[in-house]
This record gives sequence, C-alpha cells and structure tokens, in this order.
Amino acid sequence: MRHRFCFGCKCKKLFYFCVVKSKMLVILLMLASSLGMAQNPHFWDGIEAFDGPTDENPVLAAQIDFYFDKMVAPLPDSITVEIDRLVERTSYNPDLRDFILWHLLERYRHPEYMSQDQVFVWLYDNYFSQLKIKDLNASNLALIRDKAERLRRLALFAPAPDIKIGDFDLQSVHNKYIVLFFHDHDCGLCQQEMRELDSIAALSPDITLATFDMNTDDVRFDVLYDLYDIEATPLIYVLDNEKHIIAKKIRANQIQQVLQSFQAVKP
Repeated sequence: MRHRFCFGCKCKKLFYFCVVKSKMLVILLMLASSLGMAQNPHFWDGIEAFDGPTDENPVLAAQIDFYFDKMVAPLPDSITVEIDRLVERTSYNPDLRDFILWHLLERYRHPEYMSQDQVFVWLYDNYFSQLKIKDLNASNLALIRDKAERLRRLALFAPAPDIKIGDFDLQSVHNKYIVLFFHDHDCGLCQQEMRELDSIAALSPDITLATFDMNTDDVRFDVLYDLYDIEATPLIYVLDNEKHIIAKKIRANQIQQVLQSFQAVKP
C-alpha cells in the first residue's frame, strides 16, 4: 500500500555519515584513507609569518578549503580538532584567526556531508559565543546563534520536530520510514524531485511520503521554516519508525542508498 500526504498546494555525491555507529566509523576511516586524507602536521608551517590581507583573500580561503577537503577526515570530531590547532597557531594574529573562523563558519553552514553541520554548532559554542571576533556584532551573533540552535535540534538521530497542520499530524504517521519533502510548486527542480519521490513511494510500501508546498499563502506553514531550517527548496528529511532524523538535505535519488546504509549499521 502506498502512503502519501500532500499539503499546501495552490492548485552534492553524498555519503551517509553515521558516526555514532562503530561499523560505519570503520567504513568512514577506510574511505578517508583511500582518498588520501591524513592530517599533515607541516601543511601550515609558516602560517605564523603570514602578513597578507585578511579582509578578502581568495588564496588563503582556497588553502583552507583544500586542507579540510583533502587533508582532514570528513568527520566532525576530526574537523573540530584541526580547527582548534589552526586557531591556536594563528592566535598571535587576531585578524588572521578571525578570517579563518568566518570562512569555516560559512563553509559548514551548508556542508558537503550531512553530519558536518554540527561543526557550525561547535564553532558557535566554542568561538563565536566566546570571543571578540572582527565584524561580529549583536545582530549577526543572534543570527548565528539561531542557526546553530536549529542545526543542533536537527542533528542526525535527533527526534524530528512535530508537525501539525490541518489534518496532518506527524505523530499519527506510522511506517518504517517517513520522507518529508518541502517544495515549491513553481520550482522545476522540485517538480523533478517530486516525480522521483512519487516513484520511490509507489514501489516502497515501507515509506510514507509527506509533501509540503511552501509556496502558499497559508500562514500555518510559516512555522516550518524555523522547525526544519528551510532556506531553500527542494528539501528532504528522512525519518525512521521512531521519527528520528536519519538523513537530511539529500536528493531523492539518494534515498535508497541512505536506507541501505542505515539498515547495514542498525543493530
């Protein structure tokens, strides 16, 4: 039987990061090794002598991205350790330190991998909420704090925020998996994703698809922007039977891969 709910209608290759599961952690470390990802203690040699511009420096920004893309395992714990080391080495130069922190904050605001958004939360907790940082003021600090709290609440394996709109109540939906799809009916990519999701739901009786058209005048939908950190559509969340988040911000054609990975590591 196919399950689907639809509300509000007016008419990056990702790897499934499950770092709290030991089996997946081994897979991740093997993947990191195969990609040549290993911390290089000499990569930042000479950074103490840096005297270049820190307002706009695309060369330094590219160097930071290269290091965290190629030299650091793509796990939040590995990333945060390296950030601490880099910040410590640049503490003599607050402008340089702050350039690095701002660049990393933006990088992990929309990370390549699902679990890495918790690096944004960590940056807020350990640096932006603690230090006097260049260009940080009460206004943008409040925005960073709000974003961090949303991402903290929406971490992988956290309970999904409840949704009650009209006749729909998330807590009343019972199935092995639930896919929440936030879209805009005027968006071409959303329409493409909708067709893919419809096909998946039609072939998978253990998946319930709930779709939410955010291009609506119905003010009841406004709360969803904050609840699910909706900055753009299409947006997908995948929940397990206990309504915990097991995947987020992925494409429809990645859902089956995610579910297979989840099944492989589930006790």
